[in-house]
Amino acid sequence: MEEMDDMVFTDEVDEVLDEFEAANDDENDDLYQDLCKQDDGSCVFSRHTGSVFCGSLNIKGDLAATGGEDDKAYIWDTTSGEIVFECKSHEDSVIFAEFNTDGSYVATADMSGIIYVWSVREKNLVWKYSMGDVSWLRWHLHANILFAGSVNGDTYIWRIPMGTCKIVQGCGLRSETAVIMADGKRLAVGFEDGSIRIIDFTSNSEELEIITIHSGHSEGITALDCHPDNNLLLSSGVDGKTILHSTKTKKIIKILQDLKNDTRVEAKSCPEEPDENNWVESIAFCKNPTFVVAATGTLQGKIFIWDISKQLIRHHIQQEGGISKLVWMSTTPILFSAGLDGILRCFNAKTGQLVKSYNGHTAGILDVHVCENARTVLTTSDDRTARIFQIDIL
Repeated sequence: MEEMDDMVFTDEVDEVLDEFEAANDDENDDLYQDLCKQDDGSCVFSRHTGSVFCGSLNIKGDLAATGGEDDKAYIWDTTSGEIVFECKSHEDSVIFAEFNTDGSYVATADMSGIIYVWSVREKNLVWKYSMGDVSWLRWHLHANILFAGSVNGDTYIWRIPMGTCKIVQGCGLRSETAVIMADGKRLAVGFEDGSIRIIDFTSNSEELEIITIHSGHSEGITALDCHPDNNLLLSSGVDGKTILHSTKTKKIIKILQDLKNDTRVEAKSCPEEPDENNWVESIAFCKNPTFVVAATGTLQGKIFIWDISKQLIRHHIQQEGGISKLVWMSTTPILFSAGLDGILRCFNAKTGQLVKSYNGHTAGILDVHVCENARTVLTTSDDRTARIFQIDIL
């Protein structure tokens, strides 16, 4: 009888296992909660009541501009999180909020096509325009010139704050994205049919020089970027292609990749099943002229580091979450990846290795901006917050 007291009978085994599994579940839940509580942000801005779609930092990194689903745009202090002023009167979701090159102005635009330009010092509105549905907005690299694209393909060019305007007529096709080229004289615009137009906006005549190049894309352009030497243009499209162009000859140098149909060596280095929704969402040339590489990222979480001189994949990286945006840190080989899993990741493009992850968001990151001082990063998210991360990896 004493031996039987120490035995576990068959009908008690399930009860014992249930208790053991419950204990393990509690431990896993605690671990998950700890991970969720981890916040690497030095400042959290939580005044938006909807998804925060866009954001940018001024040149000093002490001010941030954000716009969101709540029809609000704010300028706020990146140290305290306090609101400097609110950009009022928007009537729809704010999808662009961007400082000009010296931080004296900030432009905000909503989905209804209303564009405002605000004086940061005076904290007041200095210019406004209503253009119908807007698809993208860009400041010039060095001057107070503002560019915008419309859903009917027109490109608008304004001098701020005077507001003098030139309109480059479209052809009824949606203007998807644009990049100001490194010479500061031309603008490359991508359209929904896969075509790319290069506009020379420095002409004093009424007729600006416009060149439509055969881009090699069969569907809409998703991203564009220009190399610092001004001679190379990289494009990606819904057709899954990533294409390198010459801005001198206006011809294709090489189709680097076709994610939907490619069977070449580059594609075999990262085999995958065909996916009709597989395309590059973000493109970025490294800003260092001696390190001639570019990064492309997909919604499936794939990052490709391209050796542009050899026109081959240098590294293929697979991260857990999809990618909304890629940004280089100044002229370093450090690449930031905004994850749709809410994690900001930092990779060394020379080695292809993950350097650090920054946690805090509880939903996908929608936009990321690296300050020119290369030490402050702004992220905006579906979780209704924007965060500041201090970078200490160099």
